[in-house]
Amino acid sequence: MKDRVFTSLNRQRLLWAAVCGLLAVAAVLLFVAWRGSLAVPPERPLLVRRAVLDALGWPLPVVLTLELALAFGFGASVGLAVPPMEGTGMAVAVRTAAHLLCSSTLFAGVCWMCGLPPANWQGLLLLLGIYWLIYLMVWLLRYLSWRAELNAIREGLGLAPRSAGGGLFQLHPLRTHLLLAAAVELGLPLLLKPLDPPDVPVLTGLFYPFLLLPFFCLAAGWSAGRRFGAALLLPAACGVLTLPCVFLIYNDTALFQAGAAFVFALAGNLLGALVRKIRRRGCDEA
Repeated sequence: MKDRVFTSLNRQRLLWAAVCGLLAVAAVLLFVAWRGSLAVPPERPLLVRRAVLDALGWPLPVVLTLELALAFGFGASVGLAVPPMEGTGMAVAVRTAAHLLCSSTLFAGVCWMCGLPPANWQGLLLLLGIYWLIYLMVWLLRYLSWRAELNAIREGLGLAPRSAGGGLFQLHPLRTHLLLAAAVELGLPLLLKPLDPPDVPVLTGLFYPFLLLPFFCLAAGWSAGRRFGAALLLPAACGVLTLPCVFLIYNDTALFQAGAAFVFALAGNLLGALVRKIRRRGCDEA
């Protein structure tokens, strides 16, 4: 039993989960300290929100321990996410649902400890909805990466012909990534617009252009680079696909979204292509 649990692959996953947990702890502590410095009146330099201390009524060490435990647990849950197609379809569905429930609970706890959601359930649902959108994006892109790894194994065993990149402007291999980009960049802003408060467009004015769009373009570029190598058509498409919603929802001051989408997708694609090249070189030498 011990040998099965501590296999080389499982040790790597546990190590990655621990690293992600520690990074989440550092990020939460930095965020809480930064948020406390912006409070009016300014709070004492604590690593726990004063409002959280007052609400719980617990000693500072206990609340700090809870905050660190929630942050580490959330980071570790993200690090333990595995390729989505390991096992049967039912096993994948059950594992994904359990992981989403666990990570969402920890995420909600971290948000509350950081003082992020407003004092109502709508604010918490808003944050959870954004997290679920990111989760869905990552799940789909992980699925594409898993398919790429499976194809690489088949090629290495001689069960499939060795595929080469389709060039810098390949189109057919990128069809799934392009359809996903079109759904996110053309459909998501239109879905978020009716949910925005009438006075402050938080979703379309803040979360989408500065969080969801850069994250998706970076992840999509990375996924395409790992699978197909350098493919400049994807960054170009990510930039162009932002333009319809810029003029439908925003105005010309939002044209920066096209540049941001192109840059983040290009950076992710080049990094993914570099990792793909290094891995293939290692396989050839072996």
